Amino acid sequence: MINMKIENVDNKIIIYLFNKTIDINNINSLNKQIKDVFIRIMKRGTHDFLGYNKVNVYHNDIYGIILEVENIYKGDVCYPTIDIKLVIYKDVPMYLEFDDYCFASKPKDLIIKNSKYYLAIDNKYIVDKYIEYGKIKYKKLLNEID
Repeated sequence: MINMKIENVDNKIIIYLFNKTIDINNINSLNKQIKDVFIRIMKRGTHDFLGYNKVNVYHNDIYGIILEVENIYKGDVCYPTIDIKLVIYKDVPMYLEFDDYCFASKPKDLIIKNSKYYLAIDNKYIVDKYIEYGKIKYKKLLNEID
């Protein structure tokens, strides 16, 4: 069972795969597993990944995998295939971002920046306890977040 969340952001599809263990060092296995995730989503009828897709793979040992998918070219209806170009980012720092103070007691690693609250995802406890209250921020170090 995969814990999965899907968002549409700026003509991209963001797929959050919490606790998904994928061997990002084996490109063939990674390619197959991502296509399997795409097929599973397509069976729901909510998104279409046919054609050529650029997939940024953001990996974090604690959180799992985030796929940022941009469809470059829609495929031919007569030859439905899923082609992907992978760009892999290993050990990406990830944070939970909160708009409101939602903690019963202040976590020791809480960072306040630009009227937002951040917790580094550095252990499973943080993810399990606070994931439903925050948004995942990735790609940038905390000092680069606007």
